[in-house]
Amino acid sequence: MPFVSLNCPQCGAPLPRQARWRMVACPHCGATVTRSVDVVEAAWFHDAHARACARLDTSGSGVTVKGQGYRLLAHIGAGSISDVFLAERIAPLPERVTLKLVRAAADAPMIAREADVLARLQALDTPTAAYYSQRLPRVIASGMANTARGMATNGTALVLRHPAGYWGSLADVRRNYPAGIDARHAVWIWRRLLDILGFVHGAGWTHGDIHPEHLLVHPRNHGILLIGWAAARDNGGRSAIGHDLRQAAWAIRMLLGQTGKENGDEHAPAIPASVPPPLATLLRATSEDVACCDGLDAAGLDRELVQAAASAFGPPKFIDFHPHPRAE
Repeated sequence: MPFVSLNCPQCGAPLPRQARWRMVACPHCGATVTRSVDVVEAAWFHDAHARACARLDTSGSGVTVKGQGYRLLAHIGAGSISDVFLAERIAPLPERVTLKLVRAAADAPMIAREADVLARLQALDTPTAAYYSQRLPRVIASGMANTARGMATNGTALVLRHPAGYWGSLADVRRNYPAGIDARHAVWIWRRLLDILGFVHGAGWTHGDIHPEHLLVHPRNHGILLIGWAAARDNGGRSAIGHDLRQAAWAIRMLLGQTGKENGDEHAPAIPASVPPPLATLLRATSEDVACCDGLDAAGLDRELVQAAASAFGPPKFIDFHPHPRAE
């Protein structure tokens, strides 16, 4: 085996063996040396970072939260208490974020509570937490915000990591498919939602406000992201879990059918005749029968859904999902 010597590139003197894996000072000439071309001295990095920050363009409509500036790129939604924007962190390495701005001062505590709930969910230390934490919103910052003039806000903001690949909400999908989506897509959407709820319920939490506006869809990967956690509760109990499951069933029902006067409610979505009977029966029971959901958990309902889908469609297979109808 040939002998390898690490020598200082400035004076040629031998270097300590630690130079193989970290930055060292040459004991003869004092030069700072490292074997890796990827290692940068901290002081050099901080100087370069300061120079890059000094050259940043901070013009345009923006918001500052906890000392960090964000450039607003597009208005992507409006909730009951806040406006939601796609924004970009103003930094040498920009990052896309979702930024919620509260419109009325009285609703500011709800934003603070949502941030607290999400932080507690992300801090869960269970065997599956690392997986499911990627399927829940992640908070970057929250608190008072300095905003551009003319913006309808009381100065309270919540900054979330922008979920890559998520197209929009199921409410948007519903508007694009006024006659309802293919029931086969309703199956995987429902199952993804039940998967998330199974984790959340198992950790002692309930969401409390599940509807299509709070369900973001990832068309390519068939993913669902559950947002809108201001009404979440810990230790909500059996009835709160059942409430989540019923709301989830109603969200799926809204995706499938046109609104009608079923059960005397002019806003209740009817289940179309095109939905196979096994799936229609399960959907009707879980959306209308309080006792049905109160006697189930997310995993149990998922098992029933798998059986209903198998009876209706046969073995599962992946079918491309398009949030916009495609021309035939």
